[in-house]
Amino acid sequence: MKFSIDTGMCVRLLTIQRSAFSTEWRNKTSVLRVDERLMIRVAPFGMDLVLSGYYLAAPLLLIEFKANPVQLGLVGSITAAVHMVLAHRMGPLSDRFGRRRLILLGPLLFTLSCLVAAIANHIGVILLLSGINGLCLSLFWPSFQAWVADHQTEGSLARDIGTMNMAWTASHLIGPIISGFLFAFHPRFPFFFAATLSFVLLLLSYRSIYDRPSKMKGKESIAETPIQPWHKTFLYSAWIANFMSWFILGNARYQFPKLARELGSGPQMVGLLIGCLGFSLFLGFWLLRGSELWYFRRRYLFGAQALVALGLLIIYSTSSPMFFALALILIGLSTSVTYYSSLLYAIRLSAQKGKGTGYHESILSIGALAGPILGGLGAHLFNLRIPYLICLFFLLIAVAFEITLVRKKETR
Repeated sequence: MKFSIDTGMCVRLLTIQRSAFSTEWRNKTSVLRVDERLMIRVAPFGMDLVLSGYYLAAPLLLIEFKANPVQLGLVGSITAAVHMVLAHRMGPLSDRFGRRRLILLGPLLFTLSCLVAAIANHIGVILLLSGINGLCLSLFWPSFQAWVADHQTEGSLARDIGTMNMAWTASHLIGPIISGFLFAFHPRFPFFFAATLSFVLLLLSYRSIYDRPSKMKGKESIAETPIQPWHKTFLYSAWIANFMSWFILGNARYQFPKLARELGSGPQMVGLLIGCLGFSLFLGFWLLRGSELWYFRRRYLFGAQALVALGLLIIYSTSSPMFFALALILIGLSTSVTYYSSLLYAIRLSAQKGKGTGYHESILSIGALAGPILGGLGAHLFNLRIPYLICLFFLLIAVAFEITLVRKKETR
């Protein structure tokens, strides 16, 4: 007996089944679709909630593995180094191949990284994952920032960048608390929690983020003012200032807790003091989001750096938790100005938005990497207050370069 197969019929059946599956999948995931404007809040909050939780739990887990101080320092340094090297390359890739693909790869790889960390039993594995996490950040942030720019009109861009900044800052206030609470139950729980959040973010991004032609095309400036020749040099000054902010911020986050503990502050007080840093960042972004007065204004850029200089002098010369809180608030407010300026100007003055956001991310990563290394070296060779003199020394050099760049008269 012979059997004949109708090839055409098989193809039609497979096509029908695939179409039915696609329709069913879209229906099941429709509840995960989020409005684009809401994604400006959800995506950065979710990504940095995963990040902040992971980077509290990872050093604690390495301590369980009897890691030495150098290995503990490498957890963040490897991530920053990879981000520094790759971010300015990933931005142009998103210009060429689209934002969506690179944005989705970020939480996908982070999910896998967190799952591997949850079952890892070797220090080397955690350090390897730090490099993968740096790749995740390089894929996600320049592409997402450029996606925000693509979908905004002239008047809403600055406000939406402010909203995005407030979202990721808020996650750094919440993430470590959740992670610490989960770690107290079991050292692996924070990683499973982070993997779950990252996977949910992946699904939300898959259903909500799509490439579209930029609404900013042909629009060259903020608040509908023409680009001036000195705007580009002002951008370079903002990049230098933001580099220094993250240089200082790295010391505040990673070196200051040791100083505070040596001076007798308990873990709860140290947590509250670092919380002042996050809160002031959030407050600064909120204030800047509602105003246009600071756009391309030298007095705001240099005024912010004067605040951080005062904060560094306070940390160097005092021992009171109250003064430490004031100093960290000043550092946070200053960083909010330089970060906002660096990102906004990079987007507005770059024909290729991904390229601009890539450079923004790479430059701040250099500061985040170099600051704690040089500060830690100074603390090891001299004393725990030396990192803040090192920061002040490099800040003065940076400001001198910025003054040279922005000599041209500022329009008012």
